Amino acid sequence: MYRAVLTRRFKKQIFKFPRKEQIKIIAKIESGLSNPRQSAVKLEDTSPPVYRIRSGEYRIFFEVDDLKQIMEITDVKRRTTRTYRQK
Repeated sequence: MYRAVLTRRFKKQIFKFPRKEQIKIIAKIESGLSNPRQSAVKLEDTSPPVYRIRSGEYRIFFEVDDLKQIMEITDVKRRTTRTYRQK
């Protein structure tokens, strides 16, 4: 079982969402800890590999470290036309 590590950026973003959505997002993360890649989609052209999972109209972005059994949650965004654009 993997351990979730929440980045500062993720924590800052999630508190901007409605409480009901926060609960759904955290539940989605917890359900993916046994096998993070099971329902995830790998984003193209990212190094290290970044994955995303859906939670309603929100997208949760994370990286996986198999050696340390860590799922590092880096970002959460509401799905819009600009969600997947590189900075």
